[in-house]
Amino acid sequence: VLFGTTYRGGISDKGVLFKINTDGSDYSKILDYNKALNGCTPLGSVTISGSEIYGMNYLGGTNGIGTIFKINANGTGFSKLLDFAGTTNGSNPYGTLTLSGSILYGMTAYGGTNNKGTIFRINSDGSGYTKMLDFDGATKGSNPYISSLVLSGSVLYGTTNSGGINNKGTIFKINIDGTGYTKLLDFTGTTN
Repeated sequence: VLFGTTYRGGISDKGVLFKINTDGSDYSKILDYNKALNGCTPLGSVTISGSEIYGMNYLGGTNGIGTIFKINANGTGFSKLLDFAGTTNGSNPYGTLTLSGSILYGMTAYGGTNNKGTIFRINSDGSGYTKMLDFDGATKGSNPYISSLVLSGSVLYGTTNSGGINNKGTIFKINIDGTGYTKLLDFTGTTN
């Protein structure tokens, strides 16, 4: 079974979460996004663990700037885990959550102290939200659009869309406990 999202369509034209068999049969809509209640406009993939699906919405929720949610694969048990709030915890997540054990890691494209995005972690039950990093532009990069974190051992790797010395984006790594941020590369444009 494959699970996915659309960023438009559905009852409210705010996107849907769906499933379909790998042979194309048995398509079913699991959830209609509806902005205020559960978020809307998902711009990333979903993360699956057993019978639970985790995801983020770029818009919607209480503050209109995105949510984190979980739902059972059969469409029951929807739970909004977090409403993004801007400066305090980021806004507008634009990517996919990375799950390790019972902890979800992700990034927001905006919000945080500098409004250039954040790296965060949150327990899969919605508790224990921690902002691990505020992107800042030249030093740490900024605005990680369509970027997801890749986990290797106890280190997360990712990219930013802009920022860095040349304002063309970066590659970075950070430990899962939020320490050890290292910028690995400043993109230059033509060269790399």
